[in-house]
Amino acid sequence: MISYISGKVKNVNEKLLTILTSSGVGYSVFSTVNTLFTLKEGDAIEMLIHTVVKDDALDLYGFTNEEELLMFEKLITVSGVGPRSALNILSVSSTQNIAIAVENGDASLLSGIPGVGKKSCEKIVIELKGKLSKFIKENRDVNNKNNLLEENDARLALVSLGYSEKDINNAVKESKENKDFSKMKANEIIKEVLKYLR
Repeated sequence: MISYISGKVKNVNEKLLTILTSSGVGYSVFSTVNTLFTLKEGDAIEMLIHTVVKDDALDLYGFTNEEELLMFEKLITVSGVGPRSALNILSVSSTQNIAIAVENGDASLLSGIPGVGKKSCEKIVIELKGKLSKFIKENRDVNNKNNLLEENDARLALVSLGYSEKDINNAVKESKENKDFSKMKANEIIKEVLKYLR
């Protein structure tokens, strides 16, 4: 099984990238929108890999940090949640937001993610509750946790309005350069981010 790849980005799109290794072999790797958005052709890259072997294919899922890989591997243990669905979840929400939603037993915070139905969200909460506490940073206070949930709610609402994860991530990044989201409610975050999506 392939567990690690190092090389340069040969090409990249909204779903995957091709990593060209020093030996001249190119590997196609699926990754989160957040990761793909930050990459461009020629970038040096190291990725932790989860390999999925199927009858007709061998798919590689890559992550730039161990925390995302571990969350991905937790998510795909849930019945009905495949690798692509897990990637969609990680593209919309951080590992910490996912963990907070699960530990709080709130499946609604995961709803609205493309390719992830209501029943799958409920299964994630039921099957993973009590197993994700390590993803919640101990030094985060309650207000900070609540703010992460507000931002997550805003992102999910924007996805439901038809905006792509890539455009949302870009707009959120730009918004945060001018506004502090730490005390904003979801509706306020949405209004701010929409300024960069119109």
